[in-house]
Amino acid sequence: MSFTGLIMLFVLFLILVFIVVGVFSRRRNTQNKPSLWGVGVFLLQLLLIVLFFTEITAKFNELLFDILWWTIVVSGLIVGIRKFKNNVIVSMLNIFISLILAIFMLLLLFITSM
Repeated sequence: MSFTGLIMLFVLFLILVFIVVGVFSRRRNTQNKPSLWGVGVFLLQLLLIVLFFTEITAKFNELLFDILWWTIVVSGLIVGIRKFKNNVIVSMLNIFISLILAIFMLLLLFITSM
């Protein structure tokens, strides 16, 4: 793994730590607690971003990885929309990262089809 890949992993880990600490640290009532689905999908989305930029995804089976990619993107959108009134922060992060992942994959498909 290259040096920039290690730096990116470290920065994404720090972002993840700050978000998780920020979401869980404040005392909230039961309605505003983030759901495990929201946090779990968020972690899967961050893992996909790290795998995408470190080019580890080139070693996977392409069809299986495409199915996994779109499943995580759609689940992020669904969880973000369904849990929006429970916790706005995690829902907005899920929706935003789902859109970014969808744009990355569509750009990748358009570039490789040329």
